[in-house]
Amino acid sequence: MKKLLTIVVVITFLYSCFNTPSTKQSGVASNHVKDNLIAVAAEINKRCPMAVEETTRMDSVVVFNEYLMTYYYTVHTVNSKDVDLKKFKLPLEIGANVKYNTDAKLAVFRENKVAIAYDYKDKNGNFLCYFICRGK
Repeated sequence: MKKLLTIVVVITFLYSCFNTPSTKQSGVASNHVKDNLIAVAAEINKRCPMAVEETTRMDSVVVFNEYLMTYYYTVHTVNSKDVDLKKFKLPLEIGANVKYNTDAKLAVFRENKVAIAYDYKDKNGNFLCYFICRGK
């Protein structure tokens, strides 16, 4: 969990360094946001795959556009056939949404209307859940 917090801090730091007021005023903020997200994703991907919890590994991060960044995880102790997928997803989704909407370190994402998606696979690469966190 500490590694995940470190990643969020790195994202926020890199993102805020690249997001200057002059680019917002010039009307190219959208492209600038996407470029910054791509740079942040590249930095995170250099460290992937990495353990974020005892049972969970972050595999990669992908930027689809200036509005969506997706994190891919594998839960290497779970088989999708043995899990109630709704019960598995609910606490993850609630926790991620609360963090997205309240954590000061994620304010830059909220301010720029960047959603964060989470895609979880089981130990065999099978689908577990997918959800998107957006601002309120």
